[in-house]
Amino acid sequence: MPTEDAVRLFASSLPESYRRNFDLGAIAQHSRIALARESAPANVGTFFSGRVSGDAICVVADDRPGLLATISAALVMCGLDVIEAEAYTRSVDDRHPEALDVFWVRHESVEKRKQRLTREEVAQLTQTLIGLLEGKLERRRLGDSTRPSTTPSASETVVRFIENADGDFSTLEVETGDRSGLLLALSQALFQQRVQIIGSQVKTVKNRVYDRFHITEFDGSAIGPARRLEIQVAVLSAIDPVIERQRASAL
Repeated sequence: MPTEDAVRLFASSLPESYRRNFDLGAIAQHSRIALARESAPANVGTFFSGRVSGDAICVVADDRPGLLATISAALVMCGLDVIEAEAYTRSVDDRHPEALDVFWVRHESVEKRKQRLTREEVAQLTQTLIGLLEGKLERRRLGDSTRPSTTPSASETVVRFIENADGDFSTLEVETGDRSGLLLALSQALFQQRVQIIGSQVKTVKNRVYDRFHITEFDGSAIGPARRLEIQVAVLSAIDPVIERQRASAL
């Protein structure tokens, strides 16, 4: 395990919100997972957390546009559902910024919901993610397997930008019904809109999803009013295929 000084240095490289959300024990485990990545494209490890039911995993990789969508795709391909998630970016001396994303997951299969993740499953997730990042695996498209026969309607879904403390509107808030593969659908829609997710919080409460994505344009600039509308429509379309069909027929 890293030394206490190394853990504190690791914590200082991450945003204040991260340090508020995790105790030193969890931070030490995240630090260990990050250190074990070495030169690999990504590393995945489990850590103890009593915050949420389900298995807590930490994913560490070089930050890049579309990373959350790629991680979400790996989770779907490995048969895992996301209960909650938080995404952070840390500064590393003389290196590309590093993403540290934390997920609380469960098996998608109802029969396996009470089973904990095994070491073999974590290793499979790691290799799947690395394969996607390196382009050696083809990302499974969102198809009928991840879209149930009934999906949240527009009346059950809220997609809006909210004002931050500094007065800008860089936080996208999504509230909708839960379904398998939803985080993948949302993160892919944002990537297709060419925006960068610089932080996120994902929470599921009684089959309702409450997500917040802190986003910028790829060049780091703020999201303008016209672009906000485009992004909202794209996210709604990703959530509800009915809206997508209506959008396509209007083109």
